[in-house]
Amino acid sequence: MTDRWTLVLPFKGGPNAKSRLSAPAGLATAIALDCLDAVLAAERVETVVVVTADPLLAADARDAGALVRGESRPGSGLPAAIEDGLRGLDRPCAVLLGDLPSLRPADLDSALQRASEALTTAADGSDAAPSMVFVPDADNVGTVLLAALRPSAMRPSFGPDSARRHAESGALRLDLDLPRLRRDVDTQADLEAARGLGLGKRTLSFVG
Repeated sequence: MTDRWTLVLPFKGGPNAKSRLSAPAGLATAIALDCLDAVLAAERVETVVVVTADPLLAADARDAGALVRGESRPGSGLPAAIEDGLRGLDRPCAVLLGDLPSLRPADLDSALQRASEALTTAADGSDAAPSMVFVPDADNVGTVLLAALRPSAMRPSFGPDSARRHAESGALRLDLDLPRLRRDVDTQADLEAARGLGLGKRTLSFVG
């Protein structure tokens, strides 16, 4: 099993991030930075690569200790940003979506341990372990975490109905009992659910 991972976090940032929340512009940044704090504090994470076209968010992420990459194709969306983040990596890696304001370091450590176990042990006892694993979101439709032991094995397919697409691509689904990891936030209802799990300090300062 691998003990240390590189995490790629694509952050949209800017005034149009999380527009469905109908919330102050800074809320999306607060959510992203709370998520980043948890990732940086996780014991199994060695390097964090943040990809964003937002200069203010980039500066905050760099100050926090992340490696920051700009988007090579600004405005091209999440797949292009993830591609930028994975480029040049040469160790076990995972893509984590950055809209997890309730995430705690222990949640991520637990998920990465399970990912490591699953990627090195075939579920059916054969010699063929899966090349990728993913953790679905709380609604079992999207994906919050996608992991592989080699960047070349990564086949990200984030977006609507990504859980189904990742499963169809051969990734092993991990239905982990980690509600704070799986609670991404796109709507006010999501935010209220995350509040019940405990928000990070920045997000909490916006929503009270």
